[in-house]
Amino acid sequence: MIHVVHVLTRTNIGGPSVMLVDLINGLDASRFRHTIIRGTAVEAEGDYLLHHQVASEVITLPALRRSIGVVAELRSLWHITKLLRELRPDIVHTHMAKAGIVGRLAAFLSRTPIRIHTFHGHLLHGYFSDVVGGLFIRIERLFRVITSHSLVVGSATRRDLIAARIVRESSSTAVLPGAKSIVRQDPVAVRKMHGLPVDVVIVGFVGRFTNIKRPDRFLSLASGIPNAHFVMFGNGPLREEVQRQAETHDNVSVMDFSTDLTRVFATVDLMVLTSDNEGVPLSLMEAAAAGVPVVSMRVGGVEEIVEHGVTGLLVDNDAELGHAVAQLVHNESMRASMGATAQRTIHERCSLTKYLSTHDELYTRLLTP
Repeated sequence: MIHVVHVLTRTNIGGPSVMLVDLINGLDASRFRHTIIRGTAVEAEGDYLLHHQVASEVITLPALRRSIGVVAELRSLWHITKLLRELRPDIVHTHMAKAGIVGRLAAFLSRTPIRIHTFHGHLLHGYFSDVVGGLFIRIERLFRVITSHSLVVGSATRRDLIAARIVRESSSTAVLPGAKSIVRQDPVAVRKMHGLPVDVVIVGFVGRFTNIKRPDRFLSLASGIPNAHFVMFGNGPLREEVQRQAETHDNVSVMDFSTDLTRVFATVDLMVLTSDNEGVPLSLMEAAAAGVPVVSMRVGGVEEIVEHGVTGLLVDNDAELGHAVAQLVHNESMRASMGATAQRTIHERCSLTKYLSTHDELYTRLLTP
């Protein structure tokens, strides 16, 4: 049996946690054993594992947190190295930037033979200052030497990382998350339950309230399209600021993110992604699986899951974003057509079977003498 230890910074409600749970629960339990080492969950972002069972032992290390501090990093490194020497896994598979650095170094120090890292996006722009961003790039280039293989969520992100000399073309693979079927609940019943209007088009935002996600850009749409209602599902460090700004609009509601996606996507008629940077946004995949059309900034790997003019609309700036959202708000037949096409094709673009087989084959190949 192949023992894989997964190390990630936290299991917040978001793409990396969803992909990890899908992976562990989807692989053959008679061939793979899994252990998760994670940091403490951030209360404002939720804990995905509280709502989803995972076929794995879960070890929580308080020092492995999202914020950066030298003492905490050294403590995390020591604890993870000690755990890996006790567990003696065949593979250490790291996820997310901080855990990727600490986890791979611990795997190297503990002499774990195979070290894999998944880039769920990249930090090349939009997250840090030029100085801090440049430091991350130099660190990642160094860690390429001790990485057996890199998995990158999305072909566009992989191309960016190859160009930045962070991953090698010969030892990296692009992978897409697997889409799962979502059957929406009755929209009228769900809207009444949440106290939302039932007779207007509802535009949705699903994601963390952080600067990179640009909730301010979404809120600005509400002023320009007063005959629609705007709903934001999420949480995060900007929650209070988002709530305060939302209260200045008569047509904006802010709600905690729910893991019941059948209810979330029953609420909205179209989804909007306003981010400055993304990998492959899971929220857009989920919208497609629920038959909800999208309008998105043309960033990261969005074009791998949204076909412009067919399953949604892609834009390059704020003016185009406002125009595209207004176009779909006022065109019910276009929304219906795009949503139906998205739901019909998303499983071809993002196959759960392919997602699982990519990992199965990689794990097996790297351990084959």
